[in-house]
Amino acid sequence: MTQATVAPAPDFSLGRALALWLGQVVSLLGSSLTSFALGVWMYQTTGGVTRFALIMLCAALPGVLLGPVTGALVDRWKLRRVLLLSDLTAGLTTLVLAVLLFTGQLRPWHAYVTTAIVSVAGAFQQPAFAVLVSTMVPPQHLGRANGMLQLGLACAQLGAPLMSAFLLAVVDLEGILLIDAVSFALGVLPLFVLRLPERPAAALSEAGQPSLLTSVREGGAYMRATPGLFALLGFLAGSNFITGVVEVLVTPLVLALADVKALGMLTTAGGVGLMAGSVVMSAWGGPRRKIHGVLLFQLACGLCLVMVGLGTSLPLLAGVAFAFFFGIPIINGSSQSILQSIVPLPLRGRVFAMSGALTGMMLPLAYAISGPLADLVFEPALRPGGALVPLMGTLVGTGAGRGIAVMFILSGSLTVLLTGLVALHRPLRALEAERQVAPGPYAGTPPISPSSEGATP
Repeated sequence: MTQATVAPAPDFSLGRALALWLGQVVSLLGSSLTSFALGVWMYQTTGGVTRFALIMLCAALPGVLLGPVTGALVDRWKLRRVLLLSDLTAGLTTLVLAVLLFTGQLRPWHAYVTTAIVSVAGAFQQPAFAVLVSTMVPPQHLGRANGMLQLGLACAQLGAPLMSAFLLAVVDLEGILLIDAVSFALGVLPLFVLRLPERPAAALSEAGQPSLLTSVREGGAYMRATPGLFALLGFLAGSNFITGVVEVLVTPLVLALADVKALGMLTTAGGVGLMAGSVVMSAWGGPRRKIHGVLLFQLACGLCLVMVGLGTSLPLLAGVAFAFFFGIPIINGSSQSILQSIVPLPLRGRVFAMSGALTGMMLPLAYAISGPLADLVFEPALRPGGALVPLMGTLVGTGAGRGIAVMFILSGSLTVLLTGLVALHRPLRALEAERQVAPGPYAGTPPISPSSEGATP
């Protein structure tokens, strides 16, 4: 293989980076508005929770299943092209939904299909944007850049339900779909007008471009050949599973202690914590050794879960919710910065997509397991006379919600244990210090910092 041709990097100013970020945030907010409103429409139209759940499945499953393939394609194609196609596909799909709705032809199956198409577009957009960030942001500022991305996600997660509920009452679903289409137009505008940094074109030997299957295998081979990276992704997947369990259990736990107003208070406290953590990560950029940020804040999140299981005071639970969600953007931003700084540039799309698929599949698994465990095992075991009352009853009490409290304690303890075990793994601790080498035809290719990457006008 001949080495990639290196061209001077473009002068990508802070203003241009902010314009690109703002466009993606607006597009994400529009998508979140539609997702929430479409779920409400589905439930109101069909009256079925199962069909509502299918919308969530269609939104999550394609990205998980197609992650390795979309990552390989991202590594082959120009980033601008990938981002434009994914955004335009999602925008046109939203317009199709709007036309069907305006003409009275919208049916539930249309929502399933279009949601799946938007999910596929997102499976291309997310790794491509992560690669773009790693090419246009200097390594020392990756933490801040990823903090800004987390801030955009936090704005969408917090603002979309409130805005969508208000807009449904004012402009109905038709208006929200049109707003979403406009948001996609604003999202792609910077992609058309800005000169984005591109990866240098790597000229392979006479073997030519490898097959798509070979490209996918190369991404997997790199992850297996890098023990520290493999351990980090396994750790993040396990943490995501525990987070999924918490998402399912927090509502019944709080409602067993108080009312819906208290649930809203705790949800608000968590949202404020998420926003505050995103702002801090944007300004701070995380610790110099990003793995320390991942481990320390994950340890703190585990301790928060234990406190949730032990506590019954609403002010205490609100403080714990704030602290738990405060750490999430720092964990996510730090881990993303690690991937962007150590993975060789020709493999970034594949590794980013595979890591997203690996962690993403943990949430549906957690959703499927946590409910039956609570209903059939832990809740009955903490009722008066239950099997776990002699062991845990004096600690958490008995009755409704106490089995779920034990699940929180176990989830937090498992998080602390997992964090401690991973911290003892030397390849993980040395992940940022050691030079990573790509396998196969990319052997000898080190991580490429933005200062040495080529550009395509």
